[in-house]
Amino acid sequence: MLSSDAHKLFEGTQPVVVAGDDGNLIAQNKPARRLLGQGTGKFCWDVVGKLEDAEMLPCRFGCVLDLLASGADSAQHTEFIMGGRRHHLSCIPVDRSVVCMLSCKSKQLPAAWQSLSPREREILSLLADGETTSSAATLIGVRESTIRTHVERMRTKLSVNTRAAVVAEGFRLGYLS
Repeated sequence: MLSSDAHKLFEGTQPVVVAGDDGNLIAQNKPARRLLGQGTGKFCWDVVGKLEDAEMLPCRFGCVLDLLASGADSAQHTEFIMGGRRHHLSCIPVDRSVVCMLSCKSKQLPAAWQSLSPREREILSLLADGETTSSAATLIGVRESTIRTHVERMRTKLSVNTRAAVVAEGFRLGYLS
């Protein structure tokens, strides 16, 4: 039985899953079902760890069991990238289960017209790493004109005038960490 505070959290807007001491999901709220699909009875690392378009998730075979073995003070908090935005995954051992909650780290979400394609996000990341048009083109195997076209589209979408401003806006909107 969930306490009233736990029940409010579980039925909130953030996706929450609960894994039992064997690693299988024993509960998930509606937002988690919408995001992850029906996962009850499956291993947590197979459900959360397979989150589409997510990068840098710490989920791996047996991670719930390892967290429980580490003790009650061993909560794990991880930032990851999903859909080009920064998110946060908190996995907290409680009794003989682990509660995992997903949340968007960036408070200001990009407007629809600011949404960058996966290729634009890749090029944005290269720009943030200091790559030039020429070196970025070489790294991803496209022509320099293709890089310039993507940069121009990002400048338009993000309403900025320079490449530096594209990178700065990318950080502000959570596309870069």
